[in-house]
Amino acid sequence: MVVGARHDRRKSQYETDPVNSASPFLAVGNCTLDDVVTPDGQISPRQLGGNAVYAAAGMRLWGADVSLVSVIGSDYPTVWLDQLAGAGIDVSAVTQIEEPHLLRSRAFYFPDGSRTDRVDEARSIIPDHAGEVIDLESEYTDTGSPLHRRIWPNFCPDLTRWTELASKASYAHLAPGPLPCSRANATYLKRLRGDQIVITFDWPWWDWDRESEVDAGLLQSLDYLLPSIEELTVHADAVFDSDSESKVEGKHVFESARRLLARGPRGIGVKMGARGMRYMPYGGKEWTQIPTYPTQAIDPTGAGDAFCGGFLVGMAKTGNPVQAALYGAVSASFIIEDFGVIHALSVDEEEAQSRLKKLQEKTGFQESDV
Repeated sequence: MVVGARHDRRKSQYETDPVNSASPFLAVGNCTLDDVVTPDGQISPRQLGGNAVYAAAGMRLWGADVSLVSVIGSDYPTVWLDQLAGAGIDVSAVTQIEEPHLLRSRAFYFPDGSRTDRVDEARSIIPDHAGEVIDLESEYTDTGSPLHRRIWPNFCPDLTRWTELASKASYAHLAPGPLPCSRANATYLKRLRGDQIVITFDWPWWDWDRESEVDAGLLQSLDYLLPSIEELTVHADAVFDSDSESKVEGKHVFESARRLLARGPRGIGVKMGARGMRYMPYGGKEWTQIPTYPTQAIDPTGAGDAFCGGFLVGMAKTGNPVQAALYGAVSASFIIEDFGVIHALSVDEEEAQSRLKKLQEKTGFQESDV
C-alpha cells in the first residue's frame, strides 16, 4: 500500500486528462523547497528543487516527453509548476494535498564537494547572516529525523491514481522515497507494463534501518539500480555484514553490487560525484568507469537526480547502459552550472548533443560499446 494514498487530495489547476497528455517517460518522486549554501558563502533560499524535478529536467533537456508525478502542499508556489509546464514537462500528475508543503531540503556544501543538511555539522561554513535568509532552526529539513520520517510519506506519489498515464509509459525513474512507496510503485508499473517498461531507482540513503534493499518485491521490479557510493556503502554494511577482507575499498563495493544484481536488476550504476560513475551489468566481473563532463560547478544540488534522468533517456535512445551513463553525465553537467533547476530547462537539445559527442570522444565509448 502506498503510504500517501490514505490522504484526501483535491485536484490542482494542472490536473488535466492524463490520457491526452500521456508520456513515455515518468519522473516519480518529490518536489521540495531547497535552501543552499555554497563553500564560498553564497546562499540560495527556497529554490525550486526535488529529486523528481531534477530527474525530469535531466530527461527534458534531451527533448524527451516526460511527466512529473509528485505531491505538493497547499502553499506550494505554483508559479514553479507553470515554469515546468512552460518548458514542456507534463505536470498533470502533480497532486495537491490539504496541508502545508513541509517537504524542505537544506544543503551546506564543503570545499571538497561533500555536503550535509545538519546545521551543527556545517557551523564552520555557514555565513553569520545566514539565519536572516534561511531557517536554521527547524528540524524538518534534517533528512532521516523523526519529523522528516513522519512528513515524507505524506508527499509520496501514488501511481495507481494515474493508471492511464502509467499504462503508456515506457520508461520510469523512481527517485528516492519511503521504501514502501517505491516498492508499491515499482511493482505496480511492472504488473501493468511488464517488459514494456524500463525502471530505474535511486536509494534513499537513510532508510536502511527500517527496511533493507534486499526486499525482493522491490529489486525484482527494477531494471537499473543507481545509488550513490555513500548509499551503496551504507546498505552493504547494514545488510551484508561483510567480513574484514571484503571491506577492502573496491572489493567491498564490488561484492555488494554483485549480490544486489543477483536479486533482480540488470545493472547497477554507482554515482561518485566529481569522480564520475561506475557501471556493472548483471554477471559482470569488473566496473566500467564513466567520467563527469568538465564544467564549473556552482550548485551541485540535484546532479545525481539529473544524471538518473539522463541515463534513462540514454537507455531509450541507445539501449546501452554505458552510453546511457554518458547521457546522464551530460544532464548533470548542465544542472550544476547554476542554482536550482530553472536554468537547465532552457537548455537546447543541440547543446546536450554537442557535450555528448565531446564526452564520447574523450572516453572512446561509442554507441556499439557494451
